[in-house]
Amino acid sequence: MKTKRYAALLLALVLCLSLCACGSADKSAQYEAREAADYADYYEYYAPEMAPAPMQMSAAYDMDMEMAMEDSGLAMMNTAATGAKKAAGAEGSDTPEENPEKIIYSGDATVETTDFDRSIAALEEMIAREGGFIESSSVNGSNYYDTSRGRASRRSASYTLRIPSERFSALMGSLSDIGNVPYTHTYTENVTAQYYDVQARLKALQAQEARLVEMLSIAETVEDIITIEDKLSDVRYRIDSHQSSLNNWDRRVAYSTLSVTVKEVQEYTPEKVTKLSYGQELALAFRDALKNAGQFFKDLLVWLVSALPTLVILAALFFACRPLVRKLAAGFRARRARRREEKSGKKPGPEGEKK
Repeated sequence: MKTKRYAALLLALVLCLSLCACGSADKSAQYEAREAADYADYYEYYAPEMAPAPMQMSAAYDMDMEMAMEDSGLAMMNTAATGAKKAAGAEGSDTPEENPEKIIYSGDATVETTDFDRSIAALEEMIAREGGFIESSSVNGSNYYDTSRGRASRRSASYTLRIPSERFSALMGSLSDIGNVPYTHTYTENVTAQYYDVQARLKALQAQEARLVEMLSIAETVEDIITIEDKLSDVRYRIDSHQSSLNNWDRRVAYSTLSVTVKEVQEYTPEKVTKLSYGQELALAFRDALKNAGQFFKDLLVWLVSALPTLVILAALFFACRPLVRKLAAGFRARRARRREEKSGKKPGPEGEKK
């Protein structure tokens, strides 16, 4: 009797589970049917002539949903994959990274030289040897005033160089071969995350472009063709923008930028030394004062010699015009005295007596 009771309970449990499974299947079928109906309404409103057959609606809906998910989630998936590959590489894996880091190297440097022409030639030879090129350059030459007096011309040149990234450090270290380097500065910019995010978006847009081209090939009305072409034009514009960003990053990663300023000097900037004693500071100050005084009198003598012809002409004009200036000054004083006497009301008599 108990055995029959247990069998009846087991049969009832199996029957309940079957009913639940059927209900779930019915709900899933209802959900799919509702999605297909919504998708059919979309085609009926926007492009009635392009509406696919009922059996194709579900597949088309799944494809469009997959593209939308790809546009939003592909970058995250790519970033996660990159992180996993880096972790595997850190554990000693011999598999090379598919997505290497994208790092942009840049730098600034100032070079002092006492032989300007030799340093410029050496710099250009160094650039060619390292496989780089000059993006822009400017040279400030000497002026006539300094050259005519035998002074240092104080020329300078500015270069913007593009150097292969793998040779950037080698060239920075070789700048000391062409002169004194009082200032250098290097900095890096890691664009890895931005690069692969834009790359993922580009792939998603290219998939969307292919889908739109496929839809355009089956469009029948002018309105549908115009709508699809507008969307296709927008997608292609975004593709070109992302591709341009990637190309720009590739160029900056492959070739580093280095700005070099070459200055012609009489003496190199002294290197940093330890703290000087008070006596050493006084000695250096006295030496600099004598040097500056000697340079001042030297420049003064040069100026007097160069200005001597002008000074002689000015002196000759002064002595030639001196009598005329005196006569004019005497006449001016006499007229002023007469005006003063007229204002006071006194007039001189015929014999000098005042009336």
